[in-house]
Amino acid sequence: MSLLKLDLNAEPVEEAQAPDQESSSGLNTGALSTAPKYSDYVPSMHSNMTMTSPLPPKEPVYDPDASLEEKVVAVLKTCYDPEIPVDIYQLGLIYNVIAPRSPDEPDKVKIIMTLTSPNCPAAQTLPAEAKYKIERLEEVEDAEVEITFDPTWTPDMMSEEAKLVLNLV
Repeated sequence: MSLLKLDLNAEPVEEAQAPDQESSSGLNTGALSTAPKYSDYVPSMHSNMTMTSPLPPKEPVYDPDASLEEKVVAVLKTCYDPEIPVDIYQLGLIYNVIAPRSPDEPDKVKIIMTLTSPNCPAAQTLPAEAKYKIERLEEVEDAEVEITFDPTWTPDMMSEEAKLVLNLV
């Protein structure tokens, strides 16, 4: 019996197989086993509905005396779109951060944000990640994330820093 040996850089060559040697699939997949895998590039889901970023996790950086709104913005800068190596704040997806400190709504934060498109694959995970991370602030009792498409997001809404990262300037 002979096997067809696959070599991506050469013509197919038949290779003899010893009779006592068993073949699992009949193909030499050595070149394919070292190729990058889909999972090397596509983020994976955590049980808490957060998306793993292609970048290392970041802790929010803020002054201890910062206002609640400033702390929320720092937290939002740790949430990354899984397909773009830029945080959601610099991408211009955050339209408004409402962090009133009043007796009516103690420590409730509301975020009004958008997505890059209505068909965004991260439509479930980005808002959930933002809410989860904001609620981890000790000053926050509850967070609400409202999605809007008015106005529609455009690349012009990105910060200059984000445009530089994405080579758009």
